Amino acid sequence: MKKWMTRASHGMAASLSIALLSAPMVHASSTITITWLLPTDTEVDAYAHTVATQYEKENPGIKIDVITPGSTAYNEKLLTMVAAGQTPDIFTDWANTGVYTIISHHLAQDLNPFFKADKISSSFIPATYKKEYTEDNHLYGLPWLSNPTFIAYNETLFNKYHVPLPTTSWTDKSWTLNKLLADAKKLTHLTSNPKTSDWGVDLTPGSIGSLGWLWGVDPLNNKGGPTYTAAYRGGALTQTYATQPKEVEAMQWLADLSLKDHVMPDQGTLTAMSTTGNAFFSGHIAISEVAGWVWRQAAQFQPKFKWGIVPIPYGPGGADTAQREDNAFYLSSTSKHADAAFRFMVFATTGWGAQQLVKVGKIDPPNTNPKYLEEWVAGVDKIAGFSMKNSVFEQVFEGGVNRDFPDPTNLLNDSSDFGDPFTQLMSPVWIGRESAKQGLQAVQSAWQQVLQ
Repeated sequence: MKKWMTRASHGMAASLSIALLSAPMVHASSTITITWLLPTDTEVDAYAHTVATQYEKENPGIKIDVITPGSTAYNEKLLTMVAAGQTPDIFTDWANTGVYTIISHHLAQDLNPFFKADKISSSFIPATYKKEYTEDNHLYGLPWLSNPTFIAYNETLFNKYHVPLPTTSWTDKSWTLNKLLADAKKLTHLTSNPKTSDWGVDLTPGSIGSLGWLWGVDPLNNKGGPTYTAAYRGGALTQTYATQPKEVEAMQWLADLSLKDHVMPDQGTLTAMSTTGNAFFSGHIAISEVAGWVWRQAAQFQPKFKWGIVPIPYGPGGADTAQREDNAFYLSSTSKHADAAFRFMVFATTGWGAQQLVKVGKIDPPNTNPKYLEEWVAGVDKIAGFSMKNSVFEQVFEGGVNRDFPDPTNLLNDSSDFGDPFTQLMSPVWIGRESAKQGLQAVQSAWQQVLQ
């Protein structure tokens, strides 16, 4: 194992007045503890403990304290530890605690000096993610998880109702929301019993209404899609645009799938169908919007029907941009063992550690090394019902990585101030008690109160 030279840590949060800390030499007679906080399920928990145990074996004198409070309790645990002055040495962004929330609260430090001092190239991080986690030339995050958004299809239902499968090409502009709706109508066959009914489609509004991206709009700017929103790049947010006509059109179109077109289950039915964790695995939904995380659910559920994925359709605005759920590991700005923590971060996400993400965590590492994607796809190929050629699946998956835009809640500073009101105030729209315009007017008012 390489013996690392000690050096000073490089905390970039000047407002915290962090003194430079010299990394201690590690001797067998002394032990330093690195705390590692990450959300978990069975596979992620196994991955975390696997790499922690191996690192401890290879580095006597270092203990990795794995803290896994679960996915839903993660944010609360992180914020509690931060408030208590016990920020974990390594942590991740999750749900409403995104990259710019972490940066603006000075919770993490720049990783570039660590890469430079240890003569490690950061080139294994794809440019897409390096840009996402860089602010003012400071790289704050080391990506470990990425979930592009796709359309999953139930091939068994398509065959049952004699509907041709959608295209797998991201450049085929005949695959539109209008085509999706037309197919969904052919695939919907309702009975008096929801358990024996088949539904054409299940879509979501996305975070704070990101479905509107397919219409060429974003609710936080009045110029176009998400690339025009400065707040997604750490800029100031002074005005919101939730009620612009195309955003209203997008949300009403979504509501009408259930209320008018009757091709999507209502909220109560969807909840009843989601006992497996995702309504798609009930086997009674033909077309479903899913994130990459769904493959891990599929591995657990082992579907009894044939299934695969296709690209997001083009919307009325000529765009096919969906949101991508990305997560990175961060190095605490108050870490007492920043050097050792950084080296463990690299160990856990590259080389043998990356292989464990694939093998144990069932995750495709956001890494430029193609062998990890191939190993991960080989694992997906073993899931029951999976009916695509591996090469085609890779093409669709990589298209999602390259064409999607990060989830707004992963980017916005204090994103819960925007995500929570949207979720709450749009609920009446999905059940037909309010129009999309009325719901978005309430959202706009709530957002502007936050900005004031």
